[in-house]
Amino acid sequence: MTRTAPKGLMVNSLSVRYGRRPVLAGICAGPFPHGAVCAVLGPNGSGKSTLLRAMGGLLRATGTVTLDGVDLTPMPLALRAQHCLYLPQALPEPVRLSVLDAMLAARHATGRQGRTSTAEDINAAMACLHDVGIAHLATQSLHTLSGGQRQLAGLAQALGRKPRALLLDEPLSALDPYYQQTVMALLRRETAQRRLVSVIVLHDLNMALNQCDLACLLHNGRILAYGPPAEILTPEHLRTVYRIEARVDEGENGQRFISTSGVV
Repeated sequence: MTRTAPKGLMVNSLSVRYGRRPVLAGICAGPFPHGAVCAVLGPNGSGKSTLLRAMGGLLRATGTVTLDGVDLTPMPLALRAQHCLYLPQALPEPVRLSVLDAMLAARHATGRQGRTSTAEDINAAMACLHDVGIAHLATQSLHTLSGGQRQLAGLAQALGRKPRALLLDEPLSALDPYYQQTVMALLRRETAQRRLVSVIVLHDLNMALNQCDLACLLHNGRILAYGPPAEILTPEHLRTVYRIEARVDEGENGQRFISTSGVV
């Protein structure tokens, strides 16, 4: 009987050390499924960004990362990014390229297109900008955009490269509430429509509770819990991991929120 390969993104026995200091210790996580937004949660220093960078192949690590049963670990970084693309917390300094030119450059970075942009490339790039809601900014220079607009442009570039999995490291951290909601709504929609695996590092626990399908909670370099956010963000886990006294309440509109009453 043939065994079916597991679907989604999986991490197996992943360990990372910075010098002699272990940061991640034999992490096993997933599967992070297609069509779902999965939050990586934990306090500062718990290894969230390290986990995402290791999953993206940007750090020296032991263990394996698989996508739909295919081992990504031995792949060269450029090839790995075609399958599983990492977006850093701080986007590169904006250059004096237009949004459309940046989109085309990102498409050529995959190696799937030639060096010269064709009408098909331009149409595909414009379609992606339209999906993200910033087609009207196509001719505007990146360095003139607001932080929220730049985050949307970065997400459009990533989607334009057509990965099967996206790793987003705190994409909401420098945004105002309007753009936080805008980026998150866009990510949820595109993840569902494109059947992406989307893994996002978040500090906003209420955002994770209400906008994410799954969550994994890091504590001291290990995963303490994985599952639906409402089952993960319990008073006991909040006390253990974040050292706060808190409870999860539900508003009249069905939205959940965490109320804190002090520190442990």
